[in-house]
Amino acid sequence: MLKDILAVVEEADAAAGFLQMIGDLAKAQGAHLEVAALTPAPMVSSALAPFGSLYVPEAVLRDSDNQNIEKVRAILEKTGCQHDVLGFHDDVAWLAGDLRRSGQVADTIIIGSEESWPTRWLRTRVLENLVGSAGTPILILPAGKTFPTIRRAVLGWKPSPEANRAVHDLVRFAEPGALIDVVTVGITLPECEKEQDSQAEVKRHLTRHGFAAEGRWLAIGDQLEAEALTRHALDMNADILVVGGFARSRIREIILGGVTRDLVCRADLPVLIAG
Repeated sequence: MLKDILAVVEEADAAAGFLQMIGDLAKAQGAHLEVAALTPAPMVSSALAPFGSLYVPEAVLRDSDNQNIEKVRAILEKTGCQHDVLGFHDDVAWLAGDLRRSGQVADTIIIGSEESWPTRWLRTRVLENLVGSAGTPILILPAGKTFPTIRRAVLGWKPSPEANRAVHDLVRFAEPGALIDVVTVGITLPECEKEQDSQAEVKRHLTRHGFAAEGRWLAIGDQLEAEALTRHALDMNADILVVGGFARSRIREIILGGVTRDLVCRADLPVLIAG
């Protein structure tokens, strides 16, 4: 059960629908919601980020930050949830680092869709920083989606500390008796089957928690791992895709890579990443 939620947004107006949704979620869960509102300095064009920032005096930028905070609060007040709003203002190149150093602790960190962020580079940078440093499960929600009731999940599995944390996060969030596909991806089937013992161990652990766990292999050839996992989750009508952060190169593949970015960030599927 969620009792302490951290959400990160940029401009309140663009994130209004997302803020309404997470406010309603916090109220329904009886959770406290903390929102980090990021206010970048003005830019020639958001498409140029992290370059193209315009100089404005600190007092002016702080005033913009305060206005953004008040707009976020106004939206959350309408939901009736318990909430706090934290403001961060800086050059767009430094904002993600400012957030990372703030050190909030929460049950989960929720990030909305690309459409809710005027500066998409900033959203990507925030995700990259949090996955690599927060130690908190990060939920990426497509537009119009809330925290899912997890009755069917796809768990991407390869042995690693991050993948173990993904298992524990899924155990905490999934509904009793949920069906969980434990999926190992490899270039060839023999490569997948090298993880047969570890996959069986994960299935035993999930079964002991009362879940219906199934093991699957995905031999993908030259296809991207994240793309294969996402397509499988969509084909299975899964409520969520759960993955460990893996090595940094795979984090970048999941969050940043070409077609994969569209599948993960825009597909009709929430993604939970354990850092």
